[in-house]
Amino acid sequence: MERIRQENTVKEIIEKFPITRRIFETYGIMCGGNILPDKPLSFFAKMHNISPATLIEDLQKLINGEVGSTGEVTITKPQTEHVYEIFVKTAIIIVLSTGCLYGASLLAYMAFNNSPASVSWILTETHGDTQVYGWVGLFIMGISYFALPKFWNAMLYSSPLAYKSFFLMVAGIFLSFVFKTLSYYSGLFFLKIPALIGCAFQVASIAIFIYVICRTYLASEKEKFEVYEGFLFSSYLWFIFQAIVFVALYFHFTVVGNTIIPEVFKNPIRHIQIVGFACMVIIGIFTKTLPIFLSIQEPNKKINTYVLYILNISIALRTISEFYREYTNSLYSFFNAVFCIAGILEAVGVLLFIYNLNLFDSKKTVKNTVNLPTGFRKFIRAALVWLFISEGALLTFTVYETISGERVSHALFGAYRHAIFVGFISMMIVGCASKMIPLSKGVKLCSTKLLNTTFVLINVGCMFRVVAQPLSAHVYPQLYALMGISGFIEYAAMFCFGINAWNTMQLDVEEETTEQIKVATANTNVYQLIKQYPQTLDILIGFGFKQLKNPILRNTLARTISLGQAVQINPVNLEDLLKELNIAIKMCVMNTV
Repeated sequence: MERIRQENTVKEIIEKFPITRRIFETYGIMCGGNILPDKPLSFFAKMHNISPATLIEDLQKLINGEVGSTGEVTITKPQTEHVYEIFVKTAIIIVLSTGCLYGASLLAYMAFNNSPASVSWILTETHGDTQVYGWVGLFIMGISYFALPKFWNAMLYSSPLAYKSFFLMVAGIFLSFVFKTLSYYSGLFFLKIPALIGCAFQVASIAIFIYVICRTYLASEKEKFEVYEGFLFSSYLWFIFQAIVFVALYFHFTVVGNTIIPEVFKNPIRHIQIVGFACMVIIGIFTKTLPIFLSIQEPNKKINTYVLYILNISIALRTISEFYREYTNSLYSFFNAVFCIAGILEAVGVLLFIYNLNLFDSKKTVKNTVNLPTGFRKFIRAALVWLFISEGALLTFTVYETISGERVSHALFGAYRHAIFVGFISMMIVGCASKMIPLSKGVKLCSTKLLNTTFVLINVGCMFRVVAQPLSAHVYPQLYALMGISGFIEYAAMFCFGINAWNTMQLDVEEETTEQIKVATANTNVYQLIKQYPQTLDILIGFGFKQLKNPILRNTLARTISLGQAVQINPVNLEDLLKELNIAIKMCVMNTV
């Protein structure tokens, strides 16, 4: 029997031994496509982080007949499937250390001294950076590496590059956090150099991340660009833009010998980080996934396009106008008017997004007989409420500053930022994780009790902080105590979430003992249907469910959805699908008897 060698191309192997196609599909080398790659096995093994010897062994077993054509081949999953886990786990570690715990300690110290000014700006600054890059940044990068290839029916372009983006980001966060603090307190110039290198590492990490995502998109079989992708790519561009600007500013002020970057630069950058990056990417992901997971009517694409343009324009206008109105030190100027317009545009864009989700309109809920998973629905609803509150506050502050000519106090603006960062962004991340992580593993969430506890604690903690911070500063100083404990309540929420997510990622897929399927219904699990009746796979693919060509998706996504949910992913007539499937099941049963 002919031996497979590393120099053999995928194309010649499949043309000579067509049965081997499913091996390549299992490893993700085919990316769900029909074009046969004309490059050596060694190239694809390196590309997908696969051992060439293991790949050749699996191919050889199948060709030699050691495994039947319909049998199972023991194959190690390509490491691209596990790339996201190191991002998410590290994000959890950061949020439970330099993120929430560190922030809660600083907040408690402020409360003890009845003064937000009692904590040095460098401590709050480095805490904020680790939250943006370590908690939100790493989590979004990891989820993007996992989810976007699934959305595009493709394989992640390069897991080695993805890992490089991870290590660069972690190194950047560490250097920036440690040496910014040390250089501030010591005043030593040479300690600023590692901090600058850390910022440069973060830029390099984001650049690699964007490159991998773009190459993955270009390798897919997508025929048209969708609106949700506009949100995602816009957010990635804002992410790298602010990182580059921050490096340039830090380099400049290091050279001239300044200790800090002035607020005139910081405020626009923070707005880009929060709204341009975090909010935009969340809007993109949930525009794509919420109609499927929550059984709601698909958002109007035209309105979504308006939201995309409005938010990007508002972010650009606010960034430019906020800088120049501070730089010119005049509230009554052209840029002050632009600043007001930007705030109004942002509020309009956010309201359109919330309205277009159809999440609060029961009349627009898709009616079917499917039992849909709604465990994370409350997180989504609560996050959107916090988004509405925070954007309402921002609009009020913007109009007030324009009309009165006075700045809003730091206490009020800090409450707004906390509402949007914890109430909306972190709430959405927890909600996303409670769905995406079990989906990636093909298992159920480890603990619904911990999820519910997380929900209660994060909302209580956020409410205490948002209410107590402005009131304690302006009306009731006694409320500083409430503000002080709010951080530890939020930390408890994130600790519960972290334990839940971590344990879920440690779970292995368990084969559930299920009854024999005799009739396919809307509630029939897709994975169990294909497992019991393999011939139904061709029917499902024929109805447009091309994702099921990829065995990895069949072993993860298919485990978590029913036929009723599947027709929401790819809208087809459910009755026609069930009719075809039941005919196939009936024929199989008759042939078995």
